[in-house]
Amino acid sequence: MFTMKPSTTPWLLALATMAMLPPNSYGVKPLPPLHSPSPMISSDASARCHCTAFIHRSNDPINSRSKFKPSSKITASPSAIRSVSTQLAMSSSPISSSSQRTSPSPWSPGKWKITLDFGREDSDSSERNDNSQITNLLGEDWGSNGVRLGLSFEIMANAETTNTKRGEPSVQMTWLGGKPTGTVECIPQKNKDEDYCASYINEKGQQDVQISSGQWRVEPPLPLLPSNVNVLPGQASTLRFDLALLTAIQRNTISFPQDQLLLLQSNTFRTQQYPSGVRTLLPYQYAKDIAQQQLEEQLNHETGDRRLDGGDIFETLGGYKDVAELVLERDQKRRRWKDIEGVLPKLDSSIDTTRKVDISRLLEDEKRWGIWPGDTELMTIERGVVLAVVAKESKQKKGFFPWMQDGGGVEEPVIVGKWSALPIFDDDMNN
Repeated sequence: MFTMKPSTTPWLLALATMAMLPPNSYGVKPLPPLHSPSPMISSDASARCHCTAFIHRSNDPINSRSKFKPSSKITASPSAIRSVSTQLAMSSSPISSSSQRTSPSPWSPGKWKITLDFGREDSDSSERNDNSQITNLLGEDWGSNGVRLGLSFEIMANAETTNTKRGEPSVQMTWLGGKPTGTVECIPQKNKDEDYCASYINEKGQQDVQISSGQWRVEPPLPLLPSNVNVLPGQASTLRFDLALLTAIQRNTISFPQDQLLLLQSNTFRTQQYPSGVRTLLPYQYAKDIAQQQLEEQLNHETGDRRLDGGDIFETLGGYKDVAELVLERDQKRRRWKDIEGVLPKLDSSIDTTRKVDISRLLEDEKRWGIWPGDTELMTIERGVVLAVVAKESKQKKGFFPWMQDGGGVEEPVIVGKWSALPIFDDDMNN
């Protein structure tokens, strides 16, 4: 029997290496989306879902893998996806009656604990900020040693707006689309000398921080693409508000000057909106996870495809061909998921979408649902981004002399960290 020599098959080894790399790290040109994400899951049982369910047809992990074909797949209907892949369990009420909380009025104020987390993100982080922009606007040393600075404080979200003074900078109004819906005010903490909003520890000890009030707006969801007419079922609304650090802060290489303007943004969901968003996300995430799982099974050293051992050149070529197809299939499923996951609920990494997903348990997590003006339904706020408004110095020269230089600057926002929010109820504060 003819056997392969390692020196004569470098391209086969390259294919195997490509399969083990993370998605899109080996230079494969992305494929265009095969469908518009707008149709999603229809309530019609006969409607087809643009996602793929995979079937493993044999219990023999060795013999069956030698004839494994990535084409053993079916296009499943929404009902099949729900019953086989996700087994969605819904309660009659978004939040169980034993623990249900609602806002007494659409305009009732809500209390929240805000946590700001300043710093650069790792290069492999899915939520990384633009480190090059930080370097250009804040300097190369800002946050360069990996240290972070955290600020936690409580706010009250009200439905009342404040009048914008004439001549006041319009950065905040631009951020809010010119239509603020209410205000956010820091709930002061008591101190012997004076009240403060937040505190942190640096090399000089505890530092108290004053934070100004700001205005907020919840923007309704918009279609992902201009060609789309409708939004996705359960697509997130966007919460935006602004605050200002009235006190300069500094910890190691992270620092902000006095009166630093901060812009905050995050996805939000009401209780009726959230389960619909999870149902929209699950088929895409399920298809992505299954594609990755099948690729790993194909490459498993113990139970994987024995054709990859190189015993027969033609069998080995067929095995590598199947691996390449699985790699492309995985990347295609991942791109489809990536196109929509930014506007749908983020599921915890511990949730296995290949098994039963109980949406009612996600909704019963009281720690994430709180009162925010605008609706009697409770709202959850997912982790968002914090932007600092920094004056970008103009480098344009108007003449040879210093007094002829353009000394003006343009204010530009830069992502400097992330933030999270947890609701506070009066009985929580009393405990």
